[in-house]
Amino acid sequence: MARNICFVLVTLLICSSLSGCLFSDDDASDIVLIISHDNAIGTIVETYSEGEFVSLTPVTVNIDFSETTSTNPLQTFGIESDYDREPITVDAITESTISVTFNSHGIYQLSAYAEDSLGNKINQSITVRVDLRIDWTETDTNAPRSLPFNPEPDNQGQHPKMIEIISNVENPSLVNNIGDSGQSVQLTWQLVDELDDICQTRNGQINDGDVMMWQTLYFNTYMLHELRIEMDEGQDSVNVNQSVAILYDN
Repeated sequence: MARNICFVLVTLLICSSLSGCLFSDDDASDIVLIISHDNAIGTIVETYSEGEFVSLTPVTVNIDFSETTSTNPLQTFGIESDYDREPITVDAITESTISVTFNSHGIYQLSAYAEDSLGNKINQSITVRVDLRIDWTETDTNAPRSLPFNPEPDNQGQHPKMIEIISNVENPSLVNNIGDSGQSVQLTWQLVDELDDICQTRNGQINDGDVMMWQTLYFNTYMLHELRIEMDEGQDSVNVNQSVAILYDN
């Protein structure tokens, strides 16, 4: 009988010990991660003049951690990305904002996190949409250059929804040219892929002093492409002002 009582007591002690290990509260800090950001949708702008690259305006997202609280002292705020880039971290004691800059179009998944002095960490996901617009100008040309663009995202992620093309060609009036009146211009727009297949095309005639616009949407967002303007030889020079926008849908 005494043996049975001892066995029960030992069993109870073991169960009590296991129960404490499984269900006791630890000293983990409670982190309340509150973040805000100024812009999760932006457009990179690339500018070209006479076929030469002029500038690139990137998209920058500023992520604010200042409202985040923690039981234990906060140590680090950070941003991790699904793209090939190193995590960005700041000292939570001295800084509360992280800026992330994007130079390539795409849909990006960011993970914002806070870590306290004990190593406890909590994170929150942010989706950033980055479109691209290429602005292209040429003046006084009778052989417009091809405008190349790549709709495929560098991060190998979601492809764009569509491409919007707006191309304006001006046939400026001739001024102070005695005995030489302006003439109309015949041209053909072509949207061509990397296999040299013509995907879309439009013909046009622009009278002296007039402007003609070609605006179109295109939904094949794979492979390299070029926007071309073909003109017959011996025609008046034209001014070209066009844009190609690579647009996502998130």
